[in-house]
Amino acid sequence: MEITEVRISPARGGKVRAFASIVIDDCFIVNDLRVMEGREGQLFVTMPARKMRNGQMRDIAHPLNSETRKLVEERVLQEFQVAVDNLVVPERTGSGGGERRQDRDRPLNRLATKLFSDDYWTGGGERPGNG
Repeated sequence: MEITEVRISPARGGKVRAFASIVIDDCFIVNDLRVMEGREGQLFVTMPARKMRNGQMRDIAHPLNSETRKLVEERVLQEFQVAVDNLVVPERTGSGGGERRQDRDRPLNRLATKLFSDDYWTGGGERPGNG
């Protein structure tokens, strides 16, 4: 098995830092993986899940062994770090979370925030460039 593509999308805040999709062997995609921040600031990946009627969360898709889980987590976290380095996902300072005001006010960060907000893409019902 080879993870041939990883896509990272920033989250709006809280413990979820980003959402990820992976493509396996150029023929199978798994969406809605989450890059989460733990209490001590460590990052980990959770599998896509849905809430059951009894309120419990249940994985929709997940690796069947620890080797595959490790492969998925390492690759997603590697791409997440690239996204942070390229200012696609804002970097947090310390475990308290949140951006510093001066970082938020940088032009690239303002643009990235606007482009990745749901309101920007759904505001007029059309995406830019679609006439």
